[in-house]
Amino acid sequence: MGFIRRIKKKRQIKNELTKHIGEVLLHLRQKKNSSMRDVSNGSGLSTAFICQIENGESSPSADTLVKLSAFFSVSVGYFFKDFDFEKFLDK
Repeated sequence: MGFIRRIKKKRQIKNELTKHIGEVLLHLRQKKNSSMRDVSNGSGLSTAFICQIENGESSPSADTLVKLSAFFSVSVGYFFKDFDFEKFLDK
């Protein structure tokens, strides 16, 4: 696989994973019946940042995922458990 193609593939994985994490965050927030402000107060993250994550506009760091996981009482892995990594494997 050429260099440019690998870069595009990495970018695609990051974009899709960022979107997936945002969807998981929204699902957790709705399941817990929490507002963005509730999550902000409980995690120490700004409401604007939480909104950006939910909308797939920002990719959260490991530290951010730890804070969110603690607030929702889930493992960090919960954010990745239904993501289809296999579709990005070279066959």
